[in-house]
Amino acid sequence: MILAAGRGSRLGALSDETPKCLLRVAGKALIDHHLDALTAAGIEDVTVVAGFESHRVAAHVGGRCRVIVNDRYATTNSIVSLHLAGAHVRGEAFLFQNADVLYAPELVRRFVRAPPSNACLVDPLRPYTAGEYHVALEGGRIAEYSLGVGPDRSVGESAQLVKVGAADSAAFIDRLGDVVRAGGQAGFPLQAYDVLMAGEGLWPVYTAGLPWWEIDTADDYARCEAAHAVDHPKGAGALSFAKLRAFVRDVHVPYRLQWVAPAVRVGRDHPARAVRYARAVHAGRLSIPGFDLQVNGGRLLGVALAEAERAGLELFLLWGSLLGCVRDGGFIWNDRDIDLGVSGGLGGAGGNAPRLAAWRAAMVARGFTVRVEDANKVSVVHPRHPRLFIDVDVVQRRGDGWAITNAHADPERLFHYVFDRSVFGATRPGTLGGHPVRLPADPEGFLEAAYGEWRTPQAKVHYLYGPLNLEIESRARSSPRA
Repeated sequence: MILAAGRGSRLGALSDETPKCLLRVAGKALIDHHLDALTAAGIEDVTVVAGFESHRVAAHVGGRCRVIVNDRYATTNSIVSLHLAGAHVRGEAFLFQNADVLYAPELVRRFVRAPPSNACLVDPLRPYTAGEYHVALEGGRIAEYSLGVGPDRSVGESAQLVKVGAADSAAFIDRLGDVVRAGGQAGFPLQAYDVLMAGEGLWPVYTAGLPWWEIDTADDYARCEAAHAVDHPKGAGALSFAKLRAFVRDVHVPYRLQWVAPAVRVGRDHPARAVRYARAVHAGRLSIPGFDLQVNGGRLLGVALAEAERAGLELFLLWGSLLGCVRDGGFIWNDRDIDLGVSGGLGGAGGNAPRLAAWRAAMVARGFTVRVEDANKVSVVHPRHPRLFIDVDVVQRRGDGWAITNAHADPERLFHYVFDRSVFGATRPGTLGGHPVRLPADPEGFLEAAYGEWRTPQAKVHYLYGPLNLEIESRARSSPRA
């Protein structure tokens, strides 16, 4: 459902005669951006609720989607538009969005594939702005969605894309009708979110750094246009101002050769392997941290595994290292760390706690320094490879499943990544960086829970908010165990 009935008076002359959804961004109407993104995400049954200049909207979309008209668009709000369209989805799972909010296609795919049946897209990385809708959580679920959620309770701003599952669909549509009939024609769909919260729960899906734009004003429109502007190259041999400035600053090293020194430092232990990846660094396809991982990752992984064996500790691959092993047969291109895990016991690291401490001490004895150390994680790094972290997460029992907790990234929040009990337990063999390694019992289940469609490379997302199985807990509400 795309709600596109309003006139968009705050856009001024831009929408005097043109429906907001037909404004062009990067040469394409907003509504076409939406339809293309939804099609790419696998959604083909789309209803557009038009109002202002509805005949132009209908003519523009042609046969691509269903169009219904809110004739009372000038005196009602989006709750009426959504209720009018409700007959087409009552009892079925559906999404709804406002036509004046544009999302990167990768963000739409991420939201559609996220596991929760009832979900709201939430941006946890946008600076807090009073007067916007924010969400507060309780037990990982959205407990409040309102203008009144303050910065001390907000986990992020609503990005206004909502998914309703089949189990709560009919009750949600009926609740919209109750509000409208009670005189709430000027309201918004959020007035029926209590049905979702009381049903299967309303869960956040995080934008994780992928972009979106709300277009309320002419300034908003200009920012959106600027973000989508195509930067036409000036030619391969052109010398930009940035390049000229770099050249003047470091006149002794030509700009095009400034990558050489860090690459030589990174590759000195394995010059033949370094030469293999040098062309990709020169072309800008491989970063220096990524270069370090490709050249030296196998050696450092070998050190970590050897010391774990001496300590009687079984480490297994997690996160990007597991993804690279299973999907790519090696370290992921442009990844920058080695992700490992160790099984913990109920209420702590259990029998592995002393062995993990022994592993840490052995790595320090070999010249590594400790970057992070708490009950949930140990991370070490070698001074000669300052960008290449070796992280060991403690995988804890949680109810009927497992959880990995990040407790050091934010002083106010705990980040829990939850998995079914089948994912961990016994391990299975694999190979990474030329070394035999151990994988979780169900590596594909881990990757599915964390990344959704993991077989195809996806856009880079924020490391904390990127996994789809994230639950956020306020430290003020956390238990002593957490």
